[in-house]
Amino acid sequence: WDDFTRKQNRRVPMTFVCDEQIWLKASGYKFGEFYKDPKVHLDAQLEGRRWFCDNIAGDMIPGYPERWGIGVQEWMDENEFFGCEVIYQEDDYAWALPLPMDKESLLGHIADLDSEERVRQNSALKMYQALKELADGMVYFDRPVDVHPPGGGTHGIFTKSAEIRGLEQICIDLHEDPEFAEKLLNLVTDKTIARIKAFRKLTGIEAELPSSGGFGFADDSLQMLSAKMYERFVLPRHERLYSAMTTGPRSIHLCGRSSQHYELLRHKLGITALDGPGPFIDHGHYLKTLGPEFNFSAQTDHTVLARGPESEIDAMMQKLLSPEAKLPGRFSICGYVHRDTDLRNVGVCYASARKHGDIPAR
Repeated sequence: WDDFTRKQNRRVPMTFVCDEQIWLKASGYKFGEFYKDPKVHLDAQLEGRRWFCDNIAGDMIPGYPERWGIGVQEWMDENEFFGCEVIYQEDDYAWALPLPMDKESLLGHIADLDSEERVRQNSALKMYQALKELADGMVYFDRPVDVHPPGGGTHGIFTKSAEIRGLEQICIDLHEDPEFAEKLLNLVTDKTIARIKAFRKLTGIEAELPSSGGFGFADDSLQMLSAKMYERFVLPRHERLYSAMTTGPRSIHLCGRSSQHYELLRHKLGITALDGPGPFIDHGHYLKTLGPEFNFSAQTDHTVLARGPESEIDAMMQKLLSPEAKLPGRFSICGYVHRDTDLRNVGVCYASARKHGDIPAR
């Protein structure tokens, strides 16, 4: 990885990640109690992260970390902030309902939100405060435990707007009432910036914004939009968010088929790092056309990784590791391990990455 930062690595790095699907399987807890009970939230992460260190091999630092980093795993805290009803399931992720309001009522509701007060009441802040108390002075397997503050980013201006309004409905709005859609996106952007600042204030982060350290976020629902629609409706709001957060490097995570946006992201927004694209993207083509300062963190096809067979995993890795993509310091691959992933396939995937990932001297 030191070589990677200097663009001198001789092999493409391959890492793996997981989330509460694995933590809960390893610890024996359920999703419902994980999201509600701070002790379960803490114990499941510690046990799950230790299990991951013990069982998953990749280009990660081996062994246990010097300090266990615990986060607040609340996927729906933004939806809660905007007033959506969050549905907690017994054995799967939480999700949220759209706000059942007409257009004018919705705009008025969002405009009237008191961002700091909404954060004070947010389950993510309450979970963070409880975790801090539980982990105070705690040592797990001879390593101290740190709890990281929540609320520092977003899962997407358009994604959250779509979830607040309804996925189908916002598409209809973009076509039938673009003026309303722009007002909604503007308000969501304003309140997202205010929410992040409120979380920082209430968790004791004193550094001023915008910072020079760089900023990134996800916006997976961009795959629903054409480049033309993105440029008109979302790009200006992305620019406003980035400008409020950072004067440094900009990055974004996009799942799905969003390559129609890459040129705009690079040349209009100044994005230099893109996380998420899978094997259906010609990474080498975009690494060439988007310039030497642009890099990809690609992802495997999680279904192929989970189920195999070995021949498909190897073919997937060969496709990802095309000669054009294997550029030092500009291309890496990550695999997501979920609760139904065959762990033998993780070993097969990593072995394939090592076999096909060598970067020839240039």
